[in-house]
Amino acid sequence: MLEPLTRPAPARSEQAPPHPATMTPRQRARRDRLIEAALALLETQEYETVQVKEVADRAGVSLGTLYNYFSSKERLFAEVLVRWADNLPTNVRSRPLKAAPPADRLREAVHRALRAFERRPQMARLVNVLVMSTDPLAGELLARMDRSTTDAYMLALAGTDPDLARRTVSLVNAVFSVSLREWSLGRITMNEVYDRLGTAITTAVPG
Repeated sequence: MLEPLTRPAPARSEQAPPHPATMTPRQRARRDRLIEAALALLETQEYETVQVKEVADRAGVSLGTLYNYFSSKERLFAEVLVRWADNLPTNVRSRPLKAAPPADRLREAVHRALRAFERRPQMARLVNVLVMSTDPLAGELLARMDRSTTDAYMLALAGTDPDLARRTVSLVNAVFSVSLREWSLGRITMNEVYDRLGTAITTAVPG
């Protein structure tokens, strides 16, 4: 039987960007440059105004290369947010919290996180964008960011009953997320955010 002269072209499937663990050192360095370039641009611009071509140009790579590592703008900036948030547990370890009752240590850790968002309100607005994203990877990266802040708060509660510490951190994260969103939308002041979190901590942690 004769073969047909033409065959339908196979459907093209989107190739997923490589996982960092499978990259060569050179590839990881290029990926890191892209994340750092995007973070630097976000220092002076809002997420909506940053163009991915600007990120590629600043990192010294082509736009096609950027998309080899990050298949969408949302995925790139979700990684940026995680990189930025990773500074909190590092900050807590490098600048140890004062010896004080657990509630005071947790309050200090939370205040460090709040001051970071206060200095970079565009990061809080980026969280809002990613929370509304339908991209599953964006959700996974936000979960990584939550784990990063959770680690910092658990460090602050070292020596506290583990079940109490986990319940407290869960409460603090919930109040933090809702209050930060309302603040970023201009619905409440930062002083109100501090007050809400202070009340949550005082209620949850004895002493």
